[in-house]
Amino acid sequence: MDVNRVRFANMTTLLETNGMSVTFGGLKAVNEVDLCVEKGKLVGLIGPNGAGKTTFIDGITGFVPTTGRIEFEGRDVGGMPPHRRAKLGLGRTWQSLELFDDLSIRENLQVASEKQTVGSFFADLVVPRRKRDESATDWALDVLGITELANKMPNEISQGQRKLVSAARALAVGQIAKIRSARQAPRISSSECSAGTPTRSGKP
Repeated sequence: MDVNRVRFANMTTLLETNGMSVTFGGLKAVNEVDLCVEKGKLVGLIGPNGAGKTTFIDGITGFVPTTGRIEFEGRDVGGMPPHRRAKLGLGRTWQSLELFDDLSIRENLQVASEKQTVGSFFADLVVPRRKRDESATDWALDVLGITELANKMPNEISQGQRKLVSAARALAVGQIAKIRSARQAPRISSSECSAGTPTRSGKP
């Protein structure tokens, strides 16, 4: 019996890359990376400055062209633009947090979580203070343990707390997998804390 085959058959793969590369002109910034990210875990991508960590994340989320294969929940997303990947649940946060400084933390999350339609647009015009569904916002705040920040303004919280708010905002959208780019170590996580084990034939 092939033990490895049984092990992989029993796990649920959320995100997987096979031979993924990113090339700029004659420079190969990401070289044939194989990565398997399982549901229910967390993975960190660690390397020195210039190793290609952020470029790898840009490739997964569709912000730079790639070769090789990228699968999200078993679906090939390699040719999709970033907004289509985000709709499927594959999102990211950025080093620049870009919170709305004139809105409370709750309102920042609510802006992200609401699905805008033509109907909701006209409803906002007629009844601007109508009651809204805040369940996704409440859930995201609770998951990250920052419920007590809900009514604070961005200038009233620390930089570390702002990063948590940024992560909560991504979760409030309903993303299954969230990739955070940071100077120290990019991390792949999710509303389920998805993750995995990278196996590389080249350095990302």
